[in-house]
Amino acid sequence: FIQSNLRIEMISGLVLLSFVFPVLSIYEDQIGLYDWHKTYIGKAIHHVVDKRAIILTTEKHMLAALCPKTGSILWKYSFTADDDVIGEPVLSGDIVVTYHETGHFRHWDLGTGQLVLDTKLNEKAEELLCFASVGPDNIVKFTREEVRWGNAGGSKAVHIPADMKFAGLLRSGTQIEVLMYNPTTNKGIAVSYDGKDNVVQSYPVDLQWMKDEVRFTVSDNTIATLHGNTVYFKLLGETAFSQVLLSEMGVTWPVNKLKSAGKSTFIVSGKDKAAILAVKDGALKAVKAMNKDTIGLVAGSDHITLISPSDNTVSLVQLSNGFEHHSYELEEISEGRGFVTSLNILPSSHPCSLVTSVKIPGLLLTWDDGSITVVGSTDKCGWVREESLASVVSATMLDLPASSVTPINLKKHSNPLSTWTERIYNQFNDLQKMINIYFGSGFGEISPEMERDSFNLNKLIFVMTASGKAHVLHSNNGRIIWSRYLSFMAPLSNGKFSVHLVRTSSHYPLPALLAVIGASHSGEQTKLAVLNPIDGSIQYRTDYSSKLAQVQLSSAEDNEFVKILLVLTQDNKIHTYPPNTHSLVQNLPIFFTLLHPDSMELKGLTMKGSEALETWSTHIRGDKVVALETKAPNDAVYSQGRVLGDRSVLHKYINPNVMAIAVESGTAEKIQVDVQLFDMVSGIQVYHSRHKQYSGPVHLLLTENWLVYHFYSTKLRRYEVVVVEFFLPHGIKASEFSSLNPYQPPFTVQQSYISTSAITSMAV
Repeated sequence: FIQSNLRIEMISGLVLLSFVFPVLSIYEDQIGLYDWHKTYIGKAIHHVVDKRAIILTTEKHMLAALCPKTGSILWKYSFTADDDVIGEPVLSGDIVVTYHETGHFRHWDLGTGQLVLDTKLNEKAEELLCFASVGPDNIVKFTREEVRWGNAGGSKAVHIPADMKFAGLLRSGTQIEVLMYNPTTNKGIAVSYDGKDNVVQSYPVDLQWMKDEVRFTVSDNTIATLHGNTVYFKLLGETAFSQVLLSEMGVTWPVNKLKSAGKSTFIVSGKDKAAILAVKDGALKAVKAMNKDTIGLVAGSDHITLISPSDNTVSLVQLSNGFEHHSYELEEISEGRGFVTSLNILPSSHPCSLVTSVKIPGLLLTWDDGSITVVGSTDKCGWVREESLASVVSATMLDLPASSVTPINLKKHSNPLSTWTERIYNQFNDLQKMINIYFGSGFGEISPEMERDSFNLNKLIFVMTASGKAHVLHSNNGRIIWSRYLSFMAPLSNGKFSVHLVRTSSHYPLPALLAVIGASHSGEQTKLAVLNPIDGSIQYRTDYSSKLAQVQLSSAEDNEFVKILLVLTQDNKIHTYPPNTHSLVQNLPIFFTLLHPDSMELKGLTMKGSEALETWSTHIRGDKVVALETKAPNDAVYSQGRVLGDRSVLHKYINPNVMAIAVESGTAEKIQVDVQLFDMVSGIQVYHSRHKQYSGPVHLLLTENWLVYHFYSTKLRRYEVVVVEFFLPHGIKASEFSSLNPYQPPFTVQQSYISTSAITSMAV
């Protein structure tokens, strides 16, 4: 009997354990903290490579160091636009030297990123021509007036004659030479500095051959220029230029560019051909002819690497093996990234084997979309940094599909047999999914991460970057689901893209659709691309010949559940997506409101056929529009009124057609900000508030019956936030509201608050 009870208890315990599932939980002090965090530095402008780190300056005014093996950020430092880094950083031992807009030289520790030394050029802040490092404690600075060397601002100097133009800096070991010239007299001066002996020499250089303004190119210890069909070049220490005809070197095609490849090597290129020129025994010779133009090239210890912009082909020329030539394409790496904008060689003991017969070091590549890649020791990319995500200009949240294996089927079944068959099929797929989740294997490719959870908490984050690259990230962990470079479009005049979800993921088997509207690179046309947000494929693409005026997503749908997107261009033409669906919105009240900041006019238009006709216009008081805000199309209304203490109700003024405009006017001594609220259908001014001795930046927020704005008080020198509530006059019901039948304006209740710091954005 006892054994029987024990057996029953064990079976009952096992049954109870079968209903135990793992759950995710957090501690109370973790509430409100971020779940994941991504750090980016921006699109690279200059980069210097070393075995220990990759030093970059970016368009986000940052100086950063990346790990060559993983691409992770070792350290970074952010500057203001007025203190941005000028030119390429100089690496000297364990010190990184940068020069800034403010005239400061800064020394940074390569390993930790700490600021070691900060010196200024001088009090006059002359224009710096160039600088070079010959040791951690010896920075040579060349200005238009003098040459300085040494630390702490440079205690020693040699003056340079006036009216001299900078040609270039030549370097060989610790010896540095700067060449300057007078374009009027065709006389040149070379100033040489030997960092080993701290000796400065100055000697003239003959430039009588120079008839017109020329552009010099420097490659280590050689300076050269292309003058017609002749190349003039000079080595460090020489007092005159040597000349050689392109035809004498076997270059018979027209050329228009001369670039440096490092290691006293140059490349001359034309429309379809290029040739490599190298200095040998004091003479310049053509060593290799190429059939493609190049945008990036760099020389290593025994080879030259070139990139062709047309097909992202890498060419390798061996210097130590009779200039043997090899080529390979970056097909897998370059997919969806545009063109290579620059490259560099990573000094590494693990060579790249993209060319099977030749071992070369890894390549650091920067791309047109802003990404940074390293080609490692295999045919695939070593690591990728999607630095375009440092410049996100537009974003929206999307729902995941209801189920990756059992999506919602809206189709009506006509007989019970088909309904029963589909239910059995769905149940089998659910069982298959459960096996895959708990045992890590299954009969099909199932991704639980890409399906909607029970509470619809996980979302997809769609972002557009300033470079025109689209990304979709998972809100649970920040992982990039897919990326696509929309190279054919650029941001609109406001610096953003217009993104609209025209079909959700609830209409199985039809995929969700997301419309992205931007401008052409010239800014004269409008571009429309419709994407599938689940896989990133382009479903539709078109161009409009005029600039964009306004975009509006209507409530009407076609027979495939796609909401009609109305695109108004500046020629007052209304375009629709899906195309030619004007008839579906003809009977709807469609209104457009356009702001013309140059003339300070606000105009209202209505749709008639495929054109927009003006219905009203008004002049905005003020000098400059500093902020504009409208309500979101899906703005939620949580209650119709506020209950007072005497049980009466203040009904909220809920107008979905209002627009808030902040205008700045007056002089610097008597500046003021006017905040105005307009009805976009009738053009009537609903609210106006004037704040004297206040200035921008102004941030506006409109939601429900609230208007919140933030600005700066020039008199009290502090930031303030104003909150305004709008209520209907007594005796008017909220259900009777209409913009076409306006009544007396709403009354307001407002309150101001002091903000301890500046606000960059506000949202609900």
